[in-house]
Amino acid sequence: MSNGSVIDDVLDLLHSSKRAVVLSHTSPDADAYGSSCGLAAALKQLGISVVVYNESGFVPRYAVIPGAKDVSATIPPPLAEDDVLVVCDCGALERVGELLVPYVRAAKKVINIDHHNANTNFGQINYVVDGASSTSELVFNLLKEAEHRLSRNDIITSDVAACLLAGIIGDTGSFRYQSTSAKTFLAAHDLMERGARPDQLTQELFANHSLPAIKLQAEAMININILNNGAFAEVTVTQEMLKRLGAELLDADSLAERARDIEGVNVSVLFKQDVDMWRVSLRSRLGAVDVAAIAQSFGGGGHKPAAAFRWRKGLDLLKSELRDKVSNALSTGHA
Repeated sequence: MSNGSVIDDVLDLLHSSKRAVVLSHTSPDADAYGSSCGLAAALKQLGISVVVYNESGFVPRYAVIPGAKDVSATIPPPLAEDDVLVVCDCGALERVGELLVPYVRAAKKVINIDHHNANTNFGQINYVVDGASSTSELVFNLLKEAEHRLSRNDIITSDVAACLLAGIIGDTGSFRYQSTSAKTFLAAHDLMERGARPDQLTQELFANHSLPAIKLQAEAMININILNNGAFAEVTVTQEMLKRLGAELLDADSLAERARDIEGVNVSVLFKQDVDMWRVSLRSRLGAVDVAAIAQSFGGGGHKPAAAFRWRKGLDLLKSELRDKVSNALSTGHA
């Protein structure tokens, strides 16, 4: 099925609905908030009642994204017969979080909008484009077609534009990643024409760090572990570090990229200790290694150059198993 026909199916279902519930993945990033909040604001322009939920609720560092502050962490009320559920930026159903998985499974009308590698196509309609820069770019395509259909140019408002540009900037690393295409720049141009401010968005998303965050990042990078003759870098952030420095878990998010950007490093991993699990982020320089395949072997997923998974056992076992897989991938070129 072509992307055009899938977009038609998505718009037909949305236009036939009076109420929509929009979800995105737990531990949301700029693309999760940008795509879900941007879509929700646009649907309101179409007269559709919309609520946005995320198992993690509102994460303050993304306050610059319009509508993010209104994202609720509570379980939504049961869906009515004519309601539609839209899941944004989730490569698998489980990414919505343990509390919301049963809610999605019980829904009769599910639209899955995503750009992750090996998406499981869990929706009744799946607008999934592997290799797209972001889910926000896909939402932009969807809304542009809605405007064309209805001969309108007011569905993508300035707030919608800010949401979607934030998501694109976030998932492309400010247009640095391989997934950035000419279409991505055209979408960004259109969104800027509608009032989105990349200077404001990038300042808030990337340039505002608390002093505890800087101290955490410095300590973690000082203790970086370099393996495989300089090709593999490990960074570890523990709960002890967070409490001692007064930092938050989100303050460590950029460390996987910083480790990957060290000269000679082809794969980096960030181990973040949450209350009852380790959150593991993998990055690969220019997709030299398919880290999504490695993450999938641990029950996670993502893209070839960026992926993640969770681990509920000991750190020593985790590092041992992961090192073996990364070493094999580096030596063979395959995960």
